[in-house]
Amino acid sequence: MKWIAKYDFNQLYQLTDQATVLDPMSAFRFEDFIAPNENTIVLIGNKRLRAFDSIQRGYQAVIHVSKDRGKSYQELTLPEQNVLWLYPSHDYSIFEAQAVLADNSKKNSMYLLDNNSLKIVKIDEYDSEADISYYNFNGKYAVYSNNKVLTLVNLLNREEQYPLPYELNNHSFWVTADDTLLILDAKQLIRYDPKNNTKTVIQQLHNDYDVLTYKDGEYFFTKFNASEEGGSYYNNKEELLYTFKKGDRSRYYRYKNFVCDYKLISSLYPIFRYSYDYGQTWFEQKFTGFFSASYPIGFYKDKFIIFHASFHDKPDPEDRGGRILIGEFEK
Repeated sequence: MKWIAKYDFNQLYQLTDQATVLDPMSAFRFEDFIAPNENTIVLIGNKRLRAFDSIQRGYQAVIHVSKDRGKSYQELTLPEQNVLWLYPSHDYSIFEAQAVLADNSKKNSMYLLDNNSLKIVKIDEYDSEADISYYNFNGKYAVYSNNKVLTLVNLLNREEQYPLPYELNNHSFWVTADDTLLILDAKQLIRYDPKNNTKTVIQQLHNDYDVLTYKDGEYFFTKFNASEEGGSYYNNKEELLYTFKKGDRSRYYRYKNFVCDYKLISSLYPIFRYSYDYGQTWFEQKFTGFFSASYPIGFYKDKFIIFHASFHDKPDPEDRGGRILIGEFEK
């Protein structure tokens, strides 16, 4: 493992000409850490305004974007108080932000982010209690749900819209890279073309599965085990990849033939192992200077890991505590 970057609050605010951070480590609360492409890393959440100005109160929604794989970051601010989630594609991402109004009601806004220019465009606004959602974004189209009425919408122009069958509310499905839908229906995997309203069975399955997942051009199946409060994860050939349990401290990640298996095996330090031939040959990484509270928070294919590290062996107090590190996997 080669560590190539560390999230540096001071560097961030020198770059953006912000005021001096009074309490940088407690100023931010990040909801997620995402890598849309090989060089871009996105952190979403909010910042506590009082950490920057003692007379200010409340929070401001922020997105921190690195275009150089974590070496530097640019901050994007929003009028809302928090960014709830962000779903990326290579060139564009959609995200939802939430504002708390004077009467304590909440309003949600949907945005489209250009990952290259960092331009943000608001595409919708609605009461947080409304039954409205956007999901399954493939970089161009997303599924828009309003009171369970489903529509496939081109978010880049907002003009192309295709109604989707209502029964999809009861199925696990994904919008694929070619703008069609993969639908899990009992023991069948169906491809649905909403533009031509045609369905084709592309695979007869041997078992029943609960969830279909589509990622990086491949699809996977999950079958839950209620007694274990966990489940099993299968590839598109219905081969078992791994099982998991609720509360398990293991973290599994897979991309094609690459797999990362993270486990807490010591009260003193964490360890993970990774393989480029799906488990035949393993590389092992121990973090002897890290607290056991350290854990991975994101990956990009088989290239790098985003890691939340907590140190206990640093001589200076300011170097201890939580850090966000970017590490490249090495063979």
